[in-house]
Amino acid sequence: MICLFEDRKVVNFYPLTLTRPIYELRCGVMSLQEKIHTRFSQSLFFHCRDYLTRTLAQRVGKDRVNQWEKMVRSDLLLINGRVLLSGDEIPLEGEEEVGIQGEDIVYARLRKKTMASFSKGSLRDIEAFLTEVMRKIRLRQVEAKLVEFPWDLVDGNREMIRKDFEIKNRRGIEGKVDRNAHLINPGLIYIERGTTVEAGVVMDATQGPIYIEEGVRIRPPTIVDGPSYIGRGTTIDGAKIRGGCSIGPVCRIAGEIEESIIHGFTNKHHEGFIGHSYIGEWVNLGALTTTSNLKSTYGTVKVCLSGKKIDTGKMKVGSFIGDHTKTGIGTLLDTGCVMGVAVNLFGGGRTPRFIPSFSWGGGSEFKENRLDKVLEVARIVMERRGIQQTPSERDLLKKVYQLTLKERKSAKVEL
Repeated sequence: MICLFEDRKVVNFYPLTLTRPIYELRCGVMSLQEKIHTRFSQSLFFHCRDYLTRTLAQRVGKDRVNQWEKMVRSDLLLINGRVLLSGDEIPLEGEEEVGIQGEDIVYARLRKKTMASFSKGSLRDIEAFLTEVMRKIRLRQVEAKLVEFPWDLVDGNREMIRKDFEIKNRRGIEGKVDRNAHLINPGLIYIERGTTVEAGVVMDATQGPIYIEEGVRIRPPTIVDGPSYIGRGTTIDGAKIRGGCSIGPVCRIAGEIEESIIHGFTNKHHEGFIGHSYIGEWVNLGALTTTSNLKSTYGTVKVCLSGKKIDTGKMKVGSFIGDHTKTGIGTLLDTGCVMGVAVNLFGGGRTPRFIPSFSWGGGSEFKENRLDKVLEVARIVMERRGIQQTPSERDLLKKVYQLTLKERKSAKVEL
């Protein structure tokens, strides 16, 4: 039995991990979870925070989420959900051991006999459980990539697209490509069946592969540079997609995107620039919304996460935007901006570096974004894409509203 777990560092990825487990974040063509599934070719089980159980179960099946009783009766390989797997860093077979990197647990391989010595309740506190396991089982230092912050995913995206392209091993043009579209280095371009590439589109795989899933429509005068990934059902409408981008599924994209990851069902259908950023699901970016990803001093960028200002040590860092957030026209996002879940931001000016979840306003004046209004707007937006909002999705937003009350108070948002 293989089970992915979340550790204490999920908070480093807020607001993105307020609404999903850490292993559902994307880097490359696949999510962290999909990379592990592809490596081991067997069903995975999942540990997550309790309030995420129902929404995760909708996607993977309830019999695979937080199944403590099954876990204490099985041989178990626990894998940290922050692992950015690209090869054989974690062996499936072997003796009991805990693979560590510094103070972090990468994996723990445990036999049924050892698991039987624990109660199913002990697994609910995964950190305490693993601390106890480390006292009983031998430790081994291992080489593996554990992401620490969201900018690690953005920085790693270009290389992971290349690696995922090789792992998936799919080549060729299965979709419909107009004879007046221009494909450069087509041997590194994969276009799935049901996708349309119209006349005047340029796709350049000179610097890396381009992977396009089914049902995508790419309209002129779009330029797509590799390495890039475009997920199913996405429309690219006269955009400049620079290398290092992962987009979709079911997004609408225009303007310029560079070195960024955009989750599904997000709308950026107008001019504007998004660079070195990570954007969640169900986000709507108004016309001319633009991220700054470079300070005029060329200094390193600091980002506010969980109430702390962290020096990224990087010169280029864009924005990190939570699910169901919306920006008005002409919004200018400062370098290293963090916007929480369900923010409604007015356009027409520069914004603060940190905007708490469920905030409504602009400049230095914010009020609380009413929960009932957020739920209703989310329902309308989802139905426009043919998706019915479920009770568990509504309950998730209600829980995130409660969890983020303290940050709104600290930021002096008018309640």
